[in-house]
Amino acid sequence: MKHTFFSRLFSGLLLSAVLAAPAMALAASSSANISVADKPVRIIRGTAVYKAGVGVLAQKEDIVETGAAGAQLEVSPDLILELGPDTRIYLNSIGADGPVRTELALLKGWVKVMAKGSGAAKRLIVTSGSMKVALDSGSSIVHSTAEKSEMFAEEGTQIVNEIDERGKAGADTKVNREQFAINIVGQGLKVLPRPGRDFLSDMPVAFRDPVTPAPDRLKGARSPATKEREADFADVEPWLNNNLPMKKAFVGRFMPRIKDPAFRKQLDEQLGQSAEWKTILHPPPPPAK
Repeated sequence: MKHTFFSRLFSGLLLSAVLAAPAMALAASSSANISVADKPVRIIRGTAVYKAGVGVLAQKEDIVETGAAGAQLEVSPDLILELGPDTRIYLNSIGADGPVRTELALLKGWVKVMAKGSGAAKRLIVTSGSMKVALDSGSSIVHSTAEKSEMFAEEGTQIVNEIDERGKAGADTKVNREQFAINIVGQGLKVLPRPGRDFLSDMPVAFRDPVTPAPDRLKGARSPATKEREADFADVEPWLNNNLPMKKAFVGRFMPRIKDPAFRKQLDEQLGQSAEWKTILHPPPPPAK
């Protein structure tokens, strides 16, 4: 039986705790198959909210959000995204190989990504609020909250960049196998020899195992996502109010929703004076003749 880092680590932690107790896919270039989902996930596609389960294809520019259970998205058998519970991602681009990379933004929660082969440099990229992680071949676990971003290089060498409050990436930092990187807002990026205890205790249990494709019997049927309604402001507010690079693209995407009085009112109250929305919600008067 193959002993992964986590099986060795948790065995060691268990032994340490005992001793210390007395003292204290789918190969498609533009979609990702939802191959595992114990409960339906939510997809925001365009301006509408959909419900999706196993067999639904997540598309480029979809927002995918899990609830109480995690899910797995397969771009190909060699490129897989595993999502933890209460996780929100945006699929900026989807590519199985060649020049098209798979890029996703992690707004909050946990994602474990696996890539095999050497198709293109930095073929898989995860960007969170304060960290960018890129890998060609390997496995990485990334966690993001409003206060920090952190990642564990389970397999392979990763390239990590600090993201500042304006959304700009800093210099490349190499993170080798079994090293850990963390960026607490305002404290700067740090690389440590191993993950912290908080990271390990909070990490979804499923992430201890290697990422593997789902059985073929779960991937044969294709199911359409079920449209539920148009997105409310509460659905999209976290995506409109952050420092992720795609925030500006969401302005044009969700502009049609300002025709809804309730959506417009909430948007104006929270973001009406922001650089992205001020001139849209409060256009200047035409110049006098």
